[in-house]
Amino acid sequence: MLEHLQEILHAIGPWLPHIFAGLILLLILQKYGGSHIQPIFFAKVYNPFLGTYHVTCQALKRQHFLSMKDHVSADPVLRKRGALRILEIGPGPGYNFEFYPPNSELTVVEVNPYFEEQFFRKQKDHPHIKMERFVVGFAENMKDVPDNSVDIVVSTMVLCSVRSVEGALKEIHRILAPGGKYYYWEHIREAEYMWVLFVQHLASYTFYDLVFGCQLNRKSDEIIKRNKAGFSSIDQQRFRTPQKGGFQAICIFHSSHVKGIATK
Repeated sequence: MLEHLQEILHAIGPWLPHIFAGLILLLILQKYGGSHIQPIFFAKVYNPFLGTYHVTCQALKRQHFLSMKDHVSADPVLRKRGALRILEIGPGPGYNFEFYPPNSELTVVEVNPYFEEQFFRKQKDHPHIKMERFVVGFAENMKDVPDNSVDIVVSTMVLCSVRSVEGALKEIHRILAPGGKYYYWEHIREAEYMWVLFVQHLASYTFYDLVFGCQLNRKSDEIIKRNKAGFSSIDQQRFRTPQKGGFQAICIFHSSHVKGIATK
């Protein structure tokens, strides 16, 4: 773990002045009327990092979503076609779309409207699924999605940014059809390395939430396990994402993850 710290310092050392200057400017804009800056920043600037993260975790994520292909839709029409109605919360640029079974009908709920263009553009890359709706909204309030209407709900790296995990779980349970499943993949609070936990606390209570809309030290796994939200079963496990050297070593600060499937 110490070698990761050395790699991080070596990789970001020359960039620290630029990073701090950019963070200060972004914080000022956010605090004094520039609330639209963060969504643009996330959609345009943060995308390369998301792409790197996806490539690093691609095989693990594919395995996690594999059982989705065996799920049977609660909708008789979709069932006859062998299709599923899937809703993904916070899909960003759509890196999870490749894992969805053929004939899936996909709706997304995304708080960042700047991802909408990328969502529909992804249709060309994933013709096996049908892009149904892009809903601008919050996981805690998906009022435009009817009760018991969705076969599968997906979230990856989302619960860290919602204002209420309990509220999001309640909404997910509401929109899922009986027997429907919620697939989640989330980074969580560090439980093993205290220096990583210290950095998570420091970043979360200072600039990280404001800049990235994310709380590094959130215990989503414990909240899900404790809250349950009416799910009949919850199967989850903690794990660590693969670590690489160089600038990517900074990912150590959210390498602790939980993945799971909750059934209504």
